[in-house]
Amino acid sequence: MIFSKTDAGRAEMAGRSRNLSALQRRVLILVDGQKTVNALGAFVRVGELDAVLDHLLHEGLIESTAISAGLQEPAAPGFAAAEMDEAPRPATSPQEFIKVRRLASDFVQDRLGSAGEPICAAIDRCESPFELRKMLRGVEIFVGQRLSAETAQVFARHFGALLL
Repeated sequence: MIFSKTDAGRAEMAGRSRNLSALQRRVLILVDGQKTVNALGAFVRVGELDAVLDHLLHEGLIESTAISAGLQEPAAPGFAAAEMDEAPRPATSPQEFIKVRRLASDFVQDRLGSAGEPICAAIDRCESPFELRKMLRGVEIFVGQRLSAETAQVFARHFGALLL
């Protein structure tokens, strides 16, 4: 499914006349008549998008373009459905996910040494991008406390982006 802004949505972007949450405004900004719902999901937390789109539709700020993009079935529980022509990525492919999980574990091991071994073991137990994203939120805090806020931000941005 693909959405585009209505005239009211474009006016809202120009004038900020409605009381939209930051999340609703972000999604409204991202709606461009080209991104699929699946693509928009990469910019919000899991489970938030449907309610935001419903609100924007109800307010008349967006409309469906009635173009449905085909999605494959998820590769495994906890993985996102890929668009038909999309290359495998960690959020849609178990093989690509395993590579990213290993990179995250290596990052922690390289930066924290033996102090990071329990974290590495926990990362290695994650079976889906969703589980790893949850785990990495805690790892980010720990890395920030042990190393620096900058290192934690680099870690979170890099691995968060890979798992979307």
